[in-house]
Amino acid sequence: MDGSAAQRSFTGVLRDAVRVRDCLALAAVPVLVAAVFLLPVETRRALAFAYHDPTAVSAYAAHFVHFRAEHLAANVLAYVLLAGFGYVLAALAGYRRLFGATAVTFLLAFPPVLSVLNLAVPRRAIGYGLSGVNMAFAGLLGVVVVAYAGQRVDHRIRVRHAPGVFFGALAIVAVVALPSEPVSLAVASAGVVVASAYFVSAARAWRTQSRRSSHRGSSVLGGFSSGWFDGGLLGSVLFFGYPFVGFPARGAVDGTQVNLYVHLLGFCLGFIVPYVAVSIGLFDAEATVTESGRRAGDSMR
Repeated sequence: MDGSAAQRSFTGVLRDAVRVRDCLALAAVPVLVAAVFLLPVETRRALAFAYHDPTAVSAYAAHFVHFRAEHLAANVLAYVLLAGFGYVLAALAGYRRLFGATAVTFLLAFPPVLSVLNLAVPRRAIGYGLSGVNMAFAGLLGVVVVAYAGQRVDHRIRVRHAPGVFFGALAIVAVVALPSEPVSLAVASAGVVVASAYFVSAARAWRTQSRRSSHRGSSVLGGFSSGWFDGGLLGSVLFFGYPFVGFPARGAVDGTQVNLYVHLLGFCLGFIVPYVAVSIGLFDAEATVTESGRRAGDSMR
């Protein structure tokens, strides 16, 4: 058996794609939030972002502050799932550099940006917690799961089709966050319409490419084995399922008001930033061998 992805197992390719140094870098975030949690309560309160008295330090630090062990555990678990799964899919799709650049952006630039955007809604409260950053990783997952599907499952799928899944997820968010509200139903309907338009356009492109592939005698299917397909399926379930966790209908958990606004900002920006970066050519798929023997850069455009 040669070293190509076409003839190697899912676990074999996964071992080569995932790098220890990347995992250690991602693991630094749970270590950081745990270390901040061990600080005195007074210090953590000073680091929380007070909307009525904002500071530059708290605008960044607040996103790593937690006051209850349950809140900390929930956010760390969400980070491990979203960032971890996103990294694995990105690595297998040949978009490790994209994931790395956006992860650094999420962790360094997004905290103060999300805090400042929060000031658009005046209120006397404090904001804290990793959930806004987690939602950014949830948005990124919408890009990498499509990239993975195109690289490893079906080469007719393109990253440009990713807005279809994004607007589908927004429709879920609208229904989950504000059930039975006219505005939420209108937003959900708009999301479904836009998502459907993308899927119809994608279906037409798939049929055209299928005819061309059949004429050339080549296959449009990627690594369509149990491991490859299951990986994409699990990523899709996480992407479409996490809004049920990130946007609770009541808007409050254990007496604490969930900041749905910052969750939505994180989710939208987390998708838009990497999608635009790929669309304008800042990141191309790295060289990885697919089922059909083509390089990732040839199949992901």
